[in-house]
Amino acid sequence: MITPETFLETYKPEVRDIALKIRELVRAVLPDAHESVQTGYRTITYGTGPRMSDEICYIAPLSSSVNLGFHYGTQLPDPNGLLRGTGRLLRHIKFDAADQVDNPAVRVLLQAAKTHGKF
Repeated sequence: MITPETFLETYKPEVRDIALKIRELVRAVLPDAHESVQTGYRTITYGTGPRMSDEICYIAPLSSSVNLGFHYGTQLPDPNGLLRGTGRLLRHIKFDAADQVDNPAVRVLLQAAKTHGKF
C-alpha cells in the first residue's frame, strides 16, 4: 500500500506543500477517518471505511494546484462560495497556495461533511 507522502513525491514542491497542508487539516477535523491513496484516480481519499461509498472527501493534486473535493458537496452549506463544480453531487475547492488552506470556511465545510459519515 502506497503512503500519501510517497504518492506526493512525484509532484512539484509547491503542490506537495499545499496537499500536505490540506491533509493536515483533514486529519485534524476527521481524525478517525480512513485514509487511502487511490493511484488510479490520483487522489487521497477520506471516509468512514475503505469502500468508495464510504468516502466523504478527497485531495486531488494537479500540476499547479490542489483540489479538496467533497463527495456530497452539493448538500453542504457554502455561505462563502468556496465550492466549485457542476456535477450532480461532487464539489471542490481549488487551492493555488498553501496559505489558502487557513481560511476558516474550509474547516467549516469539513465539519459539515462529517454529517455524511458516522463520525
